[in-house]
Amino acid sequence: MSMEVHIMNKKVLSLGVMLSLATTGVMAADSVTTSVNNGDQLTKYQKEAIQLTQKQLAEKAVQDSKTYENVLTLNETRAIDLALANNRTAKQTKWDYQVAKDTVSATAAGKNPSISYLWQGSRSNGVNAMTGRNVTSKNGSHSFTISAPVFSPELDASIDASRYAREGAGASYEEALQQAKYDAISGYYTLIMNRNLVDVAQQAVKDYQGHVTNVEAQYNVGLVASSDVLAAKTNLADSETNLVKAQNSANLSEASLNQVIAYPVQTSITTAERDLQYKPYNVTLEQAKAYAMLHRSALVKSAMAVKEAEETLRKAKSGYLPTVGVETGRGYADPDGYFGTSNKSWHIGAKASWSLWDGGATQNKVKVANDTLEKAKEANLANVDAVLLAVQKAYLNLRSAEQTIQSTQTAVVQGQESFRIATLRYRAGVGTNLDVLDAETKLTTARNNYVQALYNYNISIAALEQLTGVPLNTPVGQGAEVIANSGALEQLAKLGSHQ
Repeated sequence: MSMEVHIMNKKVLSLGVMLSLATTGVMAADSVTTSVNNGDQLTKYQKEAIQLTQKQLAEKAVQDSKTYENVLTLNETRAIDLALANNRTAKQTKWDYQVAKDTVSATAAGKNPSISYLWQGSRSNGVNAMTGRNVTSKNGSHSFTISAPVFSPELDASIDASRYAREGAGASYEEALQQAKYDAISGYYTLIMNRNLVDVAQQAVKDYQGHVTNVEAQYNVGLVASSDVLAAKTNLADSETNLVKAQNSANLSEASLNQVIAYPVQTSITTAERDLQYKPYNVTLEQAKAYAMLHRSALVKSAMAVKEAEETLRKAKSGYLPTVGVETGRGYADPDGYFGTSNKSWHIGAKASWSLWDGGATQNKVKVANDTLEKAKEANLANVDAVLLAVQKAYLNLRSAEQTIQSTQTAVVQGQESFRIATLRYRAGVGTNLDVLDAETKLTTARNNYVQALYNYNISIAALEQLTGVPLNTPVGQGAEVIANSGALEQLAKLGSHQ
């Protein structure tokens, strides 16, 4: 009977423990609760998160009203400067870089000597066996110890790994700044292009309005049918719709540029340049690829990842090696007090530890680290391929747009003349309404193509300079001189010969 009671008590105790753990969340299922699966009722944590965000937005609104102007005048240089200073993605990457630098300092601190202090004290009561009286005794000791590592392969590898990680984070920061620069100039060019397209759309509306006037005049004197009036007004309505679309695209590109430079999206932007220009960009594809191999931060990042993986492998292999340290200290003891110095001592020595067998843990860590290293090597080569391909695409797009500029410019001149002649012929009664409408459509298309070609050319230059790693302080369009005069082809060939 007593055995049954004992077993029952153990079961009750176990059940109680299980219930306690479940109710406190220690063993509770890890479930995600959102407003969707919670009957649209926000949890405590969701409310706190929203309140935090709202507070940040309120503080930002106050700060924005003090910092930013309502109307902003931009040129290429200022757009880039604002993006480099304010871009939020770049700022996040900057903090990642700072963390990596601090991690190096924290890891390297393990090489420094450490000083420790230890105090021990006790008090006891007892009965003297001889006298039968209560006896109280107390004693204490305290010591200072200085210790330092002498030989620690694991620590050395950890320090070097953190340094390569720091360099990789620095390359990531540089890459984020390059992206911010490109996004700024891309947004700037896009805004100009879309506003140019608005101008083209407005001119098309004016052309169609003029033609509608001509058609109505011809119709009023009985020279043309009502179908000509209807066709002309239909094209006019289509052109007005296209104008609305063009204006909307321009407004959206203005808001997007504001986001890139971290300005309020409603800020009105005036661009210093009204039109995009053609300027020769004299650089070869081979020069661009060679410069990218030497200067593109993304390649530095992936190369640093390989070096970090190498140090991680070295760290894993350190499990086969001993560690050695030295230590010295001074101690004090008091047989009748807590902080006395009745008994003094000192010591100096060294200690070494060497794991002779760890159950295969080190061996498997080495395998994992080696696998990670091989993956990093493949990722580095893949990154090289991706960068070189991206450079080639940007270069080919640049040359294609360059050729298109001339042809589209010629098409605009010819289209203007064709529209002029078709309009005159129609007024003279020897041309058709369809001829005029067709000529105006082709003219508008040619104008749009010309604006698009100029945009593609300039944006390809910006993309090529970003992809090759042209210095951030180089004005867009001047990277060709930097690349061509860098001697990158020769440097790359020299480095390759030293392998």
